[in-house]
Amino acid sequence: MKIKYEFVNEIKEFDVDENTGQIIKDLDRQEYNNQKKETRRHCSIEKSLEFGTLGSNTNLEHTVISREDLKVLNKALATLTADQKDLVRRVFFDRQSLKKIAIDYGTTYQAVQNRLTKILEKLRKKF
Repeated sequence: MKIKYEFVNEIKEFDVDENTGQIIKDLDRQEYNNQKKETRRHCSIEKSLEFGTLGSNTNLEHTVISREDLKVLNKALATLTADQKDLVRRVFFDRQSLKKIAIDYGTTYQAVQNRLTKILEKLRKKF
């Protein structure tokens, strides 16, 4: 079985036995699926941005929303209190678990989840 690899400046083909070739193909398929899953489930915004200060010249890795929606989002975020902004930042930008946040706040997981639900409802109404 021949396996083809494309490098930056050349393409190489290697002869491998059938069993090894199947393993390589399975690994390549698995890597492709994992990459696809990651890009489908995440929309990245550079973490170095100040929370709540997104503008029309924001450097986005992936353009996921229009500028008009971005303006509406900024206005909606501006209506949140400092504690609410902190919770949203920790959950969506810092990717912290609700359990860890609850421990830091000295409250229960359910209380943090309820706060987040209310915040998201408030933001949804603005959209």
